[in-house]
Amino acid sequence: MTQQNFHKFFIFYFIIFGIIISIFSSFVSYELQMKDSKISLDKKAKEIFEIKLETILKPRITNVDNLVKSLHENKILQDFLVSKDLKEINNLEDIFLAVVNSNHTIMKARFIDKNGMEIVRVDRNNENENGYIVERNKLQNRSDKDYFKILATSKDETIWHSKFDLENENENIDPSSRGTVKVALPIVNDNKFSGIVIINLFTANLFKSIGTSSSFEHYIIDKNKNFILHPKNEFSFNEYKHIYRDIKADFPDGFDQEGIYTTSLNHILKNEDEAIMILKTKTNYQKELIDSKLNTAIIVLGLTVLLSLFMAIIVSRRPIQLQKALLKAHEKLNQFTSIIDKFVITSTTKVDSTILNVSDAFEKSSGYAKEELIGQKMSIIKHPKQDKTLIKSLWDTILSGKVWTGELLNRKKNGENYWLEQYIIPTINEENGKIETFVSVGIDITAKKEIEKLASIDKLTGIYNRRLLDEFLEIEMEVAKRYKEDLSIILLDIDYFKKVNDTFGHLVGDEILVITSKIISENLRNSDIFGRYGGEEFLIICTKTSENNAFILAEKLRAKIENYTFPHVEQKTISLGITSFEKNDSIKSLFKKADLALYKAKHTGRNKAVIYKKEL
Repeated sequence: MTQQNFHKFFIFYFIIFGIIISIFSSFVSYELQMKDSKISLDKKAKEIFEIKLETILKPRITNVDNLVKSLHENKILQDFLVSKDLKEINNLEDIFLAVVNSNHTIMKARFIDKNGMEIVRVDRNNENENGYIVERNKLQNRSDKDYFKILATSKDETIWHSKFDLENENENIDPSSRGTVKVALPIVNDNKFSGIVIINLFTANLFKSIGTSSSFEHYIIDKNKNFILHPKNEFSFNEYKHIYRDIKADFPDGFDQEGIYTTSLNHILKNEDEAIMILKTKTNYQKELIDSKLNTAIIVLGLTVLLSLFMAIIVSRRPIQLQKALLKAHEKLNQFTSIIDKFVITSTTKVDSTILNVSDAFEKSSGYAKEELIGQKMSIIKHPKQDKTLIKSLWDTILSGKVWTGELLNRKKNGENYWLEQYIIPTINEENGKIETFVSVGIDITAKKEIEKLASIDKLTGIYNRRLLDEFLEIEMEVAKRYKEDLSIILLDIDYFKKVNDTFGHLVGDEILVITSKIISENLRNSDIFGRYGGEEFLIICTKTSENNAFILAEKLRAKIENYTFPHVEQKTISLGITSFEKNDSIKSLFKKADLALYKAKHTGRNKAVIYKKEL
């Protein structure tokens, strides 16, 4: 064989061998990429179920559950059930309004009595508007509703979730009706049904929190295979719209097929629906996926034919490696974009608390734009009165690699305060075991805190009410008894206050009460506890204070009031009774001593402070 023939022979067989190897390597590359794509889809579906449902939807439902419990346990509501005092309804309306405005997922919040009559109702027309109190003459009887019949038979106080349905309060369901789900808690006193606290949610808002994706169509079906959520909106809530939709039209081969993923919602919404969420890979996504992998395989084939056998082997491997790298990056991007969702308050910081990123919801809650936050320390939103001991415990926990949970008081850009229930999670480098970042997930609990505040604060003056004063006094008496510390109280009221109301009216009287409480508050010590005990009567709890030192404080306050020029009435005075705690005192006996001293002050000329003596 001549050298020329040998070269021809070699080139011929090199080309044939190269083509065979190229085809084989291209086929392998295509199969590997398709396998990786299937794994990628599985991971995407798992991320949607875990992140969207567990991190977003479940906390939002839990938050509403907690709001219902807060309303249910509110002392004003409990007192109303006993007293039936209609004057308390205004306070109840304020509380229910605060709850509705705190969470734009809420459609309406109500208190319904044992007879099915709405006592308080706050509605919201849509998610972008604030709620409003429904006029009392427009309140309705709901005793004929299924939810009332179910809850009225409850023997215990357990959170109840309704089925997904359409809003039908006015008995006019039509295709344009809004989807809703109800969260309720029956009130049972002495084993007797006393009423219901119930909140309706916008399902549209909840479904937004679940979101959509470029890869999947999202469905939710009930146990009867009716559609609660459908990619085509006209088929959502098809049972209630009286629109028949065969499940086989969307899932001809059932749910146990490649590209279809399911999970139960029973652990989030414990209702009769037994709802299932379904992810179905989009047809166009599947086609694009196949086309992209086929194109890659053709490229690999072309390159291996044009280049050498050695280069063909190298090049045939590189698209696989590149694809794996791209898929890994895409997975991280999906995780990032899923967590940073506009419905969840999240942030990522360095170990030194420098902000790396925040969610849209974080921007909204704080009032700061992302550009103003990134690069700053998390202290930018820290409230100056935040408990330092709590902050130290927080840092000790997360720097040890553990998850911290708790409630934090923050301050918005405009100076307003807001509360978050936060979960701070350290992310640890697997290679060196060091903490890289902190991820924080927060739930706004401002409304819950406002409810607690409303139950303990006098509405007119903004200081503590009698209920909380009694609680503080009981605690401080126990402390004084245990540690043998001084404890004194000052009981005071405004002289001739009735004359002010009779002469100038109750609005002027209210103004005098507000000004008086403000003057006293500004002249107290940090350790003093001050509140309105009732009418024009105020109480000051002076911890670690003898009656003589309490008398000095009382004289200071008396002089401040006497020298102040009030609107309309010009000058007003106060009388004060002072007494100290003795080991056998109860709240009743301690208050009685202070009241006797106050009586002495008022009947010996007023505008004076008197210390209790046994001869009184």
